[in-house]
Amino acid sequence: MKELQTLTPEQFTLFERLIYRKTGIRMQAGKITLLSNRIRRRLRHHGLQSFEEYYTLLTAESLKGELDEFIDAVTTNETYFFRTEGHFDWFSGPFLNELTARAHAKQHPRTLKVWSAACSSGEEVYSLAICLAEARAKLAGWQLRILGTDISGSSLEAAREGCYEGRSLENVSPERLEKHFQPSDDGWSVRPSVRTPCEFRAHNLLQPLGETGFDAIFVRNVMIYFDRESKKVAVGHLLNALAPGGYLVVGPADGIFDLLGGMERVSSFLYRKPLSTSQASPPPSAGGHR
Repeated sequence: MKELQTLTPEQFTLFERLIYRKTGIRMQAGKITLLSNRIRRRLRHHGLQSFEEYYTLLTAESLKGELDEFIDAVTTNETYFFRTEGHFDWFSGPFLNELTARAHAKQHPRTLKVWSAACSSGEEVYSLAICLAEARAKLAGWQLRILGTDISGSSLEAAREGCYEGRSLENVSPERLEKHFQPSDDGWSVRPSVRTPCEFRAHNLLQPLGETGFDAIFVRNVMIYFDRESKKVAVGHLLNALAPGGYLVVGPADGIFDLLGGMERVSSFLYRKPLSTSQASPPPSAGGHR
C-alpha cells in the first residue's frame, strides 16, 4: 500500500477525541506525528488504505478486538524497576514498620493489600514484591497481595510473563538480580517466590475498581496525560479504594494535589487517608525523599 503522510489536523481531532472518550487521556497537538506513526502500524496490519477507513471501521467496531489494540498502540507504556528509589525506601522502611506496629497493637489485621495502578509491564509491581520478599521475617504469617492494573492488554501480558532485560533492570543491584531473578532466554525472569503475592488485571482508571481496603496505592506519572475532569474522576475512584490510614503514592508532575480533599500530606509524593479518631496516630516520615 502507498505510505500515508501524517494525520491532518481534522483527522487528528477525530482520533484524539476517541482516545479521550475511552481513556481520559488528552493527546496534545504536538503528538500528531507520534499518533500518525502508531496508527499507520494498525493500517498496515489490516491492509487498510486510509486513516478515514480505519476510523470508520474502528468506531463501528467492525474489526473485532481492534479498539483494544488501538488503545494499546497509542498509549505510552515505559517504566523500569525501582523507578524513584526513595518511594521504595519509604515502602520497605517507614510504611512496613508502621503497619506491623499497628498489627502488633491489634489495630490492623495481619494483611497487606497494595494496588499498583497503571502498572504498565509490571516493573513497579515486582519492585514492591521484592521489597516484601526482603521483609519476609517481619511479615511472617501475613497475607500479602499486590494488584497490578493497566488499560493495555499487551502490557499486562508482558507483566504476567515477568521477563525483563536492558533498561528495565538498570536500577537492580547485582545482589538483587541474583537473589530475585533467574536467567531466561529473553533476559531475566522474576523468580516464583517473588511472584507469589502478585496478580494482574485490566482496568481503566475512569471506572471504579470494584474493590476497596488497600493499604497503599501507587499511581505515579500517570495522570500527567489526563485533563482536569478525568483527573477528578480517577482520583475519586482511587480514594474510594484506599483504606482508612492508607497511603497514596503519586508522581511529582501528576497535578492532583488540589484534588485530594481531606488527605493528609506527608511529603511531595505521599498522602495519607485519615484513620478514625480512635485509631489516629502520626504518619511515619517519608524520609525526605522526593
